[in-house]
Amino acid sequence: MPYIQAGDVRIWYETFGQGEPLLLIMGLGGTVRSWGLQIPQLSKRYRLICLDNRGVGYSDKPPGPYRIEDMAADALAVLDALSIRSAHVLGVSMGGLIAQALYHAQPQRVRSLILGCTGSGPNDPDYSPPAPRVWEILLRDPDREPQEAIFRDLIEVFYHPSYRARVPDLLPRLLRLHQSLPQPPHAYRAQLDACRRHTPTSPRLAAIQVPTLVLHGAEDEVWPPALPVRS
Repeated sequence: MPYIQAGDVRIWYETFGQGEPLLLIMGLGGTVRSWGLQIPQLSKRYRLICLDNRGVGYSDKPPGPYRIEDMAADALAVLDALSIRSAHVLGVSMGGLIAQALYHAQPQRVRSLILGCTGSGPNDPDYSPPAPRVWEILLRDPDREPQEAIFRDLIEVFYHPSYRARVPDLLPRLLRLHQSLPQPPHAYRAQLDACRRHTPTSPRLAAIQVPTLVLHGAEDEVWPPALPVRS
């Protein structure tokens, strides 16, 4: 089975396709399955390495706290297990924070960076906070509220209205995905707290010496466009 041991946790990974290695790092609460729309296309040109971050999917879900640096070390452990000396690295949202931490930990392992819908962290002095309702939704307690109600509100901020119109059954799809691989509330909180406590990366942005592509939506409510990673 595709597990590796990273320190005290087991990390699940999967690979797809052939070509130059491309490491995919998903965001808060996401799993390998969250790349379902991208894997068929990207695997035509790249060898994809996808993992479940600690706290989700098939990976271990230890008690918190988690750190972004710990999740970067998990991803590096997957590359080590596959004897991959360097890879292109694509991270989205929390995965973008992890991708940046991975680069700063071992820059020689990164061929290029692709940072999607992410930033330098909520503690950055130049951080552009989302609307208050976004944090209110993210901080809702899944131990006390129905999962369907929380997911319905999460969809409102994570998915653009035009996308929701094209996928009218988005809520039941996401609920089925979550129910097949549920994330325990303690693990969700630990991932979210890792983002909230992360050391800002903007002072080190200028030190990035590999080709870097930043992808951002003009109407992103969770990571507003005016973020330091875009500078």
